[in-house]
Amino acid sequence: MIRRCDDSPAAEPPAVRIETLGCKVNQADSEALAAELLRQGYRIAGRDQRPALIVVNTCTVTHVADAKARKLIRRLARANPQAALIVTGCYAQRAPAELSRLPGVARIVPNLSKPDLPRIICELAAPPLVTSQEAICDMSASGPRPARPGSVRAFVAAQDGCDHRCSYCIVPSVRGLMRSRPIADVLAEMCAFGAAGARELVICGMRLGAYGEEPRGRGLARLLRATRDLPAARLRLSSIEPWDLGEELIAEIAAHPRLCSHLHLPLQSGDDGILRAMGRPHSLDDYRAVIERLRLALPDIAITSDLMVGFPGESDRAFENTLRAVDAIGFARAHVFRYSRRPGTRAAVMPGHAPEPVKAVRAARLIQATQASARRFAARFIGRVVPVLFEECVRGMCRGLSDTYLLARAPGDPSLIGHVAGIAVLAVENNHIAGRLACPTAAKRPVAARVVELRPLR
Repeated sequence: MIRRCDDSPAAEPPAVRIETLGCKVNQADSEALAAELLRQGYRIAGRDQRPALIVVNTCTVTHVADAKARKLIRRLARANPQAALIVTGCYAQRAPAELSRLPGVARIVPNLSKPDLPRIICELAAPPLVTSQEAICDMSASGPRPARPGSVRAFVAAQDGCDHRCSYCIVPSVRGLMRSRPIADVLAEMCAFGAAGARELVICGMRLGAYGEEPRGRGLARLLRATRDLPAARLRLSSIEPWDLGEELIAEIAAHPRLCSHLHLPLQSGDDGILRAMGRPHSLDDYRAVIERLRLALPDIAITSDLMVGFPGESDRAFENTLRAVDAIGFARAHVFRYSRRPGTRAAVMPGHAPEPVKAVRAARLIQATQASARRFAARFIGRVVPVLFEECVRGMCRGLSDTYLLARAPGDPSLIGHVAGIAVLAVENNHIAGRLACPTAAKRPVAARVVELRPLR
């Protein structure tokens, strides 16, 4: 039985709700916090439960991300007046005073103080659980972090921080310098997630390609080789900078038996002048050469990306270059966002900031182009069988994600949830691939290995 600090028995432990905004590293941090709170005896509250505490893990990459965080905090405070609200993450690191003025906020925990969250939650619980200082997890420690059971997909943070300062980016200021977790700790966490039922593990980092602080992805290639014998899980990589993709890493991606055929490679702009102003250490030709090498190794690999409009000095011609690049590269999906002035970055004081109406028009045109590109990529799988990890079933229709990062659906029943099965693709509907189960028994089989020899660039 759980006991309170006043030594009276507790009917049930306090419930903590965790809301996460932003990147996959934030999601990994939230998963680790949830697992640690479960270990200490708390409950993780669902959307239909009244929590005693709420943690909001924020993003601050753009002013839109800031606005989403403020809106969410206000809504949570109105709906849960009984709950103590804790705000953490990158926005809390960048502008704690701004967030502290919002209604209902009990504590601001800057991003670099996230290791203190379990202790702070214990202090704010009313009354708190009995937890010795030694029992409180130090989330900054190098050891494996606990896994929360029940999720089909789990996020494993192998790396954090970034040493490369793109002129528009606030991330190095709010996440700190690069640091990597030991391979043994990453593997231990992956095994724990696998034992808890996760079928897809997403390896993530703010600068994942620089894992181990080795150039051209050599450290990440070593980490991937160490994951080859993990049982049954499907693996996926989060965002990698294109200049971190060397030949050794490309070869390992192609040969890995469980790695999804998908990479997220931020381009940001298709204009070389804008890329230089952004501080991106590559040209458009450099980026396309990396894509060509990847497609020589894995012809059907899904390349997703980030694209920015309205960077200071972006002319109509520079924007048109980005449109042409999208058409030529053939992205499977792309996130389009408007440049947002971040105080403390070099771009914030550059001349030539575009008016918001110009950004809006360019964003709409670029979104239209990326959606057309996504439909073309999805259409290539019509008439083929693709492996899909199913995650939900509603009224006889099951939905999931292919290894090539395509949303997929097919008729089926809830027994498919958490399994990988092949579907024969019949159509593309709103960027989904739709079809029928091609081999229902495949749900009990691991994803087939792909061993492809890397051929040199012609």
